[in-house]
Amino acid sequence: MDGTRQDAPMDESVDPCAQIQMDLSAMLDGELDPASVRRVMVHSDACPSCRAFLDGIRAQARSHRELHEVLTAAPDELVRVSLRSGQSAAGGQGTVLDSAVLVLAGELRKQLTENREQLARIFYELGRGFVLMGISPNFSRIVAREPVPIPDMCQRGRNLLDEVERLAGGEVAEDVGGEWVRARELFGEAWGRSPGENLTKGEDLLHEALMLMPEFHEARIYVGHVHHVCGRYDDACRQFERVLEESDDVGIRGFALFNLGNVYLDKGDLAVAERLFLQLIESGVVEVRPQFGLIYFNLALAYGMQERFEECIAWLERLDSELPHKRRMIAEEFKSRQDFVDTLSRHPQVYSYLTSRFPCWFPEQEAC
Repeated sequence: MDGTRQDAPMDESVDPCAQIQMDLSAMLDGELDPASVRRVMVHSDACPSCRAFLDGIRAQARSHRELHEVLTAAPDELVRVSLRSGQSAAGGQGTVLDSAVLVLAGELRKQLTENREQLARIFYELGRGFVLMGISPNFSRIVAREPVPIPDMCQRGRNLLDEVERLAGGEVAEDVGGEWVRARELFGEAWGRSPGENLTKGEDLLHEALMLMPEFHEARIYVGHVHHVCGRYDDACRQFERVLEESDDVGIRGFALFNLGNVYLDKGDLAVAERLFLQLIESGVVEVRPQFGLIYFNLALAYGMQERFEECIAWLERLDSELPHKRRMIAEEFKSRQDFVDTLSRHPQVYSYLTSRFPCWFPEQEAC
């Protein structure tokens, strides 16, 4: 789906929801790009038809949960599977017993495993998006600018307003009849949910992903992040610790260590935070994934708040030399860490040194 679609005239015979439902199907194959995921998020919130389509995907997920025994039964074992009205056994095989069918576990296991991974990916992508909507103003602005197809009920209402405006002698908008609008335009000025509501919706979707795939570590990390943002520190720690127990992937473990250390940093358990951050450094992931370089900032905070200023300054040196393109962003982060600022205020000589060495981050007046 290329960007020219949004400016093309609307074909009245085309259902604006068709593209969204195609995108949801593409998500099953893991082929949807981030912009399309955002369009699905916005459109399905406003459109009953597409919400029903998504509910159908949820129904598949519930069926997978009912079929959990298929994953553990012996390949040649017959298992009883409930059938809905009008549903037939896979491939027409099996012994029908009233509203159920007996099938060989081995025949369904491969397909079930593949399907549950695809369904879990949909819930993860949507859940992740709503979590980011709840915690990141920048992400919310991106979503607000996203061109989305108008649900049919919105299109009819919009066309009516446009016709009234035309009859009243007003100028007809250039995009009358177009099937694309901006997300903010679709919902009005108070579009979407509150941050808290977005976090809750995102967390629910992520739990649905984990229901299907308990080993979906990316989803579990985002659930832990929601707990952290909401101040549920113990719950957050349990999620990140489980990832560390179950995953051998260096990148996944890096994210879990990073987030777990941040929880302990906010709890004030600085020694534990320091140990976790150093463990991430020692894993070598920073060298292969530059986005983990912000761990230097976290270590500087951990040492600084322990009043171990030599180590703090050493990590600030690395942060300054290895991530010069992040200086402005880091300056804002320092301003938001009142606990760190309060510690430095008790040591004016240290702060004086920092203002001379890192004026962008510790200015006597606005700099950088």
